[in-house]
Amino acid sequence: MRFIFTATLLFFVTLGVSAQSKTAYINFQQLIGLMPETKLANDTLRLYQDELAKDGQYLVDEYTRLVKQYDSTGANTHASQEKLAGMEKEIRDAQTRITDYRERMEEKIAQKDQLLLKPIMEKAKKALKEVATGKGYTMVIDNSKDAVLIASETDDLLEAVKARLGLK
Repeated sequence: MRFIFTATLLFFVTLGVSAQSKTAYINFQQLIGLMPETKLANDTLRLYQDELAKDGQYLVDEYTRLVKQYDSTGANTHASQEKLAGMEKEIRDAQTRITDYRERMEEKIAQKDQLLLKPIMEKAKKALKEVATGKGYTMVIDNSKDAVLIASETDDLLEAVKARLGLK
């Protein structure tokens, strides 16, 4: 008897909570893309990428020089096998340095991207939370990845958050 009472009570409590729950959705990536801070962050990131690429260009130049040197030495029939093997090792080492640099460059770019986007995301989340709370929503789903298949237009918070952020 006690089990039935507990189960019934739990059912009605769950029903009451779900009846009070109000859900909305927003395309958060679209919102971030509309913010002027995002353009500035993207421009800054692009400049940083260009700077890193320019810094790594000397590795490519070194590799090119080694390959040309190897080709000209290999064409010379008087070159020893030891000398050619040493040059091949230098070329492989140069390739490894280029690969390592690219990996470090990608990591640095990802870190810089996170650093630049963090305040933008926080600003957007704050505005979203204010709008959602003001409209009585307890849950907001990000449909940037088309996760929401069917939803009422009145539950889309994008326009309200854009207005809160002063975006057109």
